[in-house]
Amino acid sequence: MTFKKYPPTLRRHYSGTIIATGDEVGFRGLEHFTGSVAADGSRTLSCVCELPDRGLSKNIVYSVDKHFRPIDCYLRLIKDGSLLGTGWFLFKGNKAEFQGFNIRDGRISQHIERDNLIPSFGPHPLVGDILHLATYDHESGEKVQYIDSYLSSLAHDGGTGPLLEAIRFGIEFLGEEEVTVPAGTFMTHHYRFHLEGSLPQEHPLEELWCLPDDFVFVKIRVGEAGAGTTYELVELDY
Repeated sequence: MTFKKYPPTLRRHYSGTIIATGDEVGFRGLEHFTGSVAADGSRTLSCVCELPDRGLSKNIVYSVDKHFRPIDCYLRLIKDGSLLGTGWFLFKGNKAEFQGFNIRDGRISQHIERDNLIPSFGPHPLVGDILHLATYDHESGEKVQYIDSYLSSLAHDGGTGPLLEAIRFGIEFLGEEEVTVPAGTFMTHHYRFHLEGSLPQEHPLEELWCLPDDFVFVKIRVGEAGAGTTYELVELDY
């Protein structure tokens, strides 16, 4: 079958697939994502995350403004084949709201107001983890920069809630680096998360590589050599 060339769209689009490989166990999961960027610079990520070794599946639709600050997010969690929780997050400057349901708490309504802008939000797709990096100010001269942000879950895999959960952590820029993954070779920006004491369960060392400007995922490494997990881009249409 032959298709005619599609006309120009209203938004710029990209998409990709990420594979998670454990040092000891091999394949651990995958994530499919699409991104669309509007003329005003705002963008929406749509993600399907599958973690077979955890029995966890996530559907996430997350929008940010041109500065990568959160606008809204829809999240649905499936655990062992059944609904764990679902809900909708809304962000307006220094205010955040969540309306949702989970099997532990039932119907949930949260409203948060703080003195300063909410810089980022983590609904736990890998491509969403990368967006925290957009808060880093390369002109400040401060090597490790701490932010007060929010997550949908304080579990490492995002497998609880969802809820609005406060977190404070640091981001360190390690420089430019050429990285080769199954999707190709890319000139990336390399960062490290400083998560010590930020979560109920201590998080292993996490390093991240992304394409600058659009903050597109390339690679994440979690844990020490021989006992960690590598997340790599295996397909990219960009």
